[in-house]
Amino acid sequence: MKRPALVGSGLAAVVLLTGCGGNPFQGDAQDAEPQVPSFGQIQDRMWEAMLTADTVSIEGEIEAAEADVDQMFEDIDEEDTGDLLITGAVDGSASEMTFTAGDVSFTQRAIEGVEYFRGEDFAALLMSEMDQEITDLIEEDFITSVVVEQWVQFSTDGAGAVFSAQDFISTWQRELDGEELAALEGAAETRDGAEVYVYATQDGSTELVVAAAGAPYLLQMRDEDSRYDFSDWNQTQRPEAPENVMTLDEIFEAIAAEHGWSTGDEDQAPDDGAGEPEDEA
Repeated sequence: MKRPALVGSGLAAVVLLTGCGGNPFQGDAQDAEPQVPSFGQIQDRMWEAMLTADTVSIEGEIEAAEADVDQMFEDIDEEDTGDLLITGAVDGSASEMTFTAGDVSFTQRAIEGVEYFRGEDFAALLMSEMDQEITDLIEEDFITSVVVEQWVQFSTDGAGAVFSAQDFISTWQRELDGEELAALEGAAETRDGAEVYVYATQDGSTELVVAAAGAPYLLQMRDEDSRYDFSDWNQTQRPEAPENVMTLDEIFEAIAAEHGWSTGDEDQAPDDGAGEPEDEA
């Protein structure tokens, strides 16, 4: 931190002393010059600060397999790279995640252990989960018309957050816990107007950027396969529970009504393979 300028009699004294044989504070100034810690020296404080922060925004590029979304959408391959955005509470109590890869995009919101899936995205997901027998009878456009401008609610039975920044951070903490990275020496730089410590492997394949002032929050992490930017630590807004909400039961009831299927006789309603419409029968 830059010290305030000396004024008045203090400044006059410094001028007088330096004019009589050099700067008497030269040695002290050199000793006080900040030392850049190695990554091993700062990482424990960094992870603790991140995991105990209130809110954050994380934006990055990630392979579909790493985000576990290739299993959700048949149009996404595990090697596809997509854009990930997570905002809100670090612990997932009120957070939102959006993943986009090619023409596929979906948004999930988690509020106090209840998950909401944006309706426009849900139609494609539902179609991919149902058996071919029933998808041959249902038009995706119809399901889209049912859930458009709605959020589809899933109960987690109080199990906690469906996803969270905390989950990602804990995973990175385990993956970056190695002697090679711990030995990395840092370089003091200024990026986007902020004082930071930069830790990079010799081949440049991995780079970690950590805030040098205040809490040592991670600001950027990059390797050969992905990149993440962290911003607005403790300043990101928490999302609220959506107002326009539908349940799975209501969606299946709308499907049954559209096709004339009885909801009072199991034998008259086709099974989607997941058991959901059968439960409604």
